[in-house]
Amino acid sequence: MGVDLSVVIICLCAALALAAEFRGAYVTSWNKGFRTPEEVDLTVQAAKTAGLNALVVEVRKVGDAYYQTDLEPIGSEVPDDFDPLAYTIEKAHAEGMQVHAWLVVYRVWRDSDKPEPGHILADHPEWASLNFDGELNAEEGVYIDPGIPEYREHFANLCADIAKRYSVDGIHYDYVRYPNRQWGYAQIALDRYFAEVGATDKPSPHDPKWLQWRRDQVTALVRLVHERVKAINPEVKIQASTIAWGECTENFEGTRAYNDCCQDWRLWMENGLIDENCPMVYGREFEETGAAYFRSWIDGTAKWSYGLPAYVALASMWNNAKQLLSQIDVIRNAGLAGWVLFAFDQSEQRTKKSEDLGKSLYPAPQLSTRK
Repeated sequence: MGVDLSVVIICLCAALALAAEFRGAYVTSWNKGFRTPEEVDLTVQAAKTAGLNALVVEVRKVGDAYYQTDLEPIGSEVPDDFDPLAYTIEKAHAEGMQVHAWLVVYRVWRDSDKPEPGHILADHPEWASLNFDGELNAEEGVYIDPGIPEYREHFANLCADIAKRYSVDGIHYDYVRYPNRQWGYAQIALDRYFAEVGATDKPSPHDPKWLQWRRDQVTALVRLVHERVKAINPEVKIQASTIAWGECTENFEGTRAYNDCCQDWRLWMENGLIDENCPMVYGREFEETGAAYFRSWIDGTAKWSYGLPAYVALASMWNNAKQLLSQIDVIRNAGLAGWVLFAFDQSEQRTKKSEDLGKSLYPAPQLSTRK
């Protein structure tokens, strides 16, 4: 019996697609990048020039929306009757680039003024996380407390809505953690903790049982969103920007992600609660300590990936093209699946860096995209 050549070709193409290096870039909604049609067009062209094949666009930065929805307020910079996410998908997919919808999970406010009615924090001020001393504002802004089950439902609904209505290639979490171990003292969360463990006294930030309970709250959201999104379309990938602060210890339980932010991303990878991990290894390649830090976390990422793809987030804001290419070589030598530049907002620096990267990276291998 002869071999059907068309079947062989299809299988080879599928294998190559699976093996294609993920070359992504974060595009924030804080600056120019994808908030208008003109910005999207320039971003897609710059990504193509640089040899990239995926855009991770920030569609939720502080409890707002850079896409059309009735669930949260539309970002103030979005022109009337324009859908930044839909337009980005249209333009990027036409170039063979994936688009991942990037949502900031728990940090929902950064302004000195109070949010308007309709914002999650205005409608539910009791959901805000407090620190041990009862303070509201963390260094990065105001967070919703991960110990609020109703917020999990709200956030899962946001992700499910995007997966249902948009041909995104992935849902990408950021700030899926506590600010640090001092936080998590919203009264609703404390009451739940007391009821579940039988405690009556306010726990210390360092209490092992309280730390584990808080890790479990973050993981509960990750699990819920995974279930909701995969029920809509199993092809939509779940990604997360994860913490790689400080020393990469021999055991994950010694890391700051686990001990300080209550973010057990190793467990998420082991249990398949996320499909693709993007540890933020923002090392300065031009400094000896920064280069060593970067390489230690690459080794840790490889060890804790459990066969799932890891796309390392790189500090494009600090490193030039040559330094980024050196780090990309380290990633490749470790057998990791790709990388993501932070950040890829519109600027003269982006134009220059895209041209410099493109000399080594263009053209990008194509990834499969949703139709």
